[in-house]
Amino acid sequence: MGRNKLTPQEIALKKIVSSNLNNLLNDSAKRKIDIHRELEIPKSTVSDYFSGKTLPSEENVIKLAKFFNVNTYDIDPRMKVSDFTFNNDKMRMSLLNKYEKLNTENKKKVVDYADNKLKDQKRQQNKIHPINENDNTYYVDVLGSVSAGTGEWLTDEQHEEVMVNNEPPAHDFALRVNGDSMTPTFSDGQIIYVNKIYDTDEVRNNQFVIAELNGNSYVKKIVFDNNRKDCQLISLNKEYNPINVTKDDDFKIVGLVVI
Repeated sequence: MGRNKLTPQEIALKKIVSSNLNNLLNDSAKRKIDIHRELEIPKSTVSDYFSGKTLPSEENVIKLAKFFNVNTYDIDPRMKVSDFTFNNDKMRMSLLNKYEKLNTENKKKVVDYADNKLKDQKRQQNKIHPINENDNTYYVDVLGSVSAGTGEWLTDEQHEEVMVNNEPPAHDFALRVNGDSMTPTFSDGQIIYVNKIYDTDEVRNNQFVIAELNGNSYVKKIVFDNNRKDCQLISLNKEYNPINVTKDDDFKIVGLVVI
């Protein structure tokens, strides 16, 4: 069966796109071979675009627009978009091009950075809202209790919805303090807000942390020693002794308390 005949609109569109591409090329110091080399579009495909034989895909229109530093609709009138969308296209293509040139180690750093920025963005988007616009009361989902004393299990089965009278800061999760070892900064029963951490290097000396030690969870001040190889979990209440963390302990820091 023969190929369907093109509509008058399709024929006209090919001529428009072809004319736009040729005008952009003539107004620049670039050549068709540069398009092939930089955008990795086959030579025959590039030739077909400029001769009006075929229409470029949306992906290639974006690439060509970036190549000529114009809007996408300056090439294909069907892609009438805002400058905001075009700039997003440019940034996305620029990022992808740079990413592909990185080695494996640096690619991982880019992904880790993007992951952290996304988490920060979600923290802001998940900011708690008041029960109503004329009230200063807020609902907070409290994950469970964390010990300010001798250690306590932290499980995902202890969720409770709590009303608080002040707007909570942006946070990843909330906990209830159990015990008096962190007074006067944190009192027994107080709701505290925590941001998750994914790398211990994010933690600085004397910060308040949520730490898991041998299956129990604590809120404590952390103090590093010996080039961060050793650490102690410190209570603010002097009646409680510091907890020494050894290399044989099952230990990790899961969050930083938002102060």
